[in-house]
Amino acid sequence: MSIGVVIVTYNRIEKLKIALKSFEKQTLLPSYIVVVNNASTDKTVDFLKVWKEKETSFSKYVINLSENLGGSGGFYTGLKYAQTLNSDWIWVSDDDAFPDKDALKNAKRFLNKKYSAVCGAVINNGKIDLNHRRKLNFKWCKVISKDIPKKAYSQQKFELDSFSYVGTIINKQKLRMIGLPRKGYFIWMDDTEHSLRLRTVGKIICVPSVKIYHNTGKEQGVSWKTYYGIRNEADMYRRNLPKRYFLYFCYFGLLKVKINNLLGRHKQFNVLAKKAYIDALHGKQGLDSTYKPGWKSAEYKK
Repeated sequence: MSIGVVIVTYNRIEKLKIALKSFEKQTLLPSYIVVVNNASTDKTVDFLKVWKEKETSFSKYVINLSENLGGSGGFYTGLKYAQTLNSDWIWVSDDDAFPDKDALKNAKRFLNKKYSAVCGAVINNGKIDLNHRRKLNFKWCKVISKDIPKKAYSQQKFELDSFSYVGTIINKQKLRMIGLPRKGYFIWMDDTEHSLRLRTVGKIICVPSVKIYHNTGKEQGVSWKTYYGIRNEADMYRRNLPKRYFLYFCYFGLLKVKINNLLGRHKQFNVLAKKAYIDALHGKQGLDSTYKPGWKSAEYKK
């Protein structure tokens, strides 16, 4: 049950250094590390060139993309390449996720062919970040997504329905069965959508003794990411659930936008959300020409 690692990075060289060092200090070393550089404009290329040349007991691979494909495109590229390498399981995480030194050793005890994925506990600011591991409930045409309760993390393991790509180990055999992430999502919901497919071929479990320290802040207000979150969630329903879930999500969302407009509130959010729902109805994917990385509105707070 060997474990390989795929890390996606973009313009966060200092965090990337910490992430790589975290894997190099594991009590159980990975078989390999694949770093997908999403066309970073800082000194990431130079750093990775030097990093790759340093001799280690595991293999190193660097993929420098010619354009920023977002997290979705990055994980698609990394997982596609990792399928050609020698490992039974593939750990995926961003460059701001730092595994505890015993993470791989603790995870290995629970790797079982019947599972499609094994996750760890995400720690943010010293506390378990419950948002990264979730249970899903499907009612009529609504999807109820709930955090796993904190008390569940006192167990040796527990089952869940969806995960984030922050310290998740995917069974390579199951990955080949259900396919790669949706690279057209660009960012957000790619991991959740992937979870829905993986859970059809095997259970997804969380092992709390596998700890990942997530160095990130909270999203504030409405940004370019909000557009992709709405658009991609709709597409996730369209691809994985009965059609009524997709139609309800889009048309109920458009109705809320119309009501907001009539009440004269959240103008920029309304424009963004309307476009996201309509783009989803038309099956649009990829990077949007308006909502590119960096766009932000302070007008509306979720």
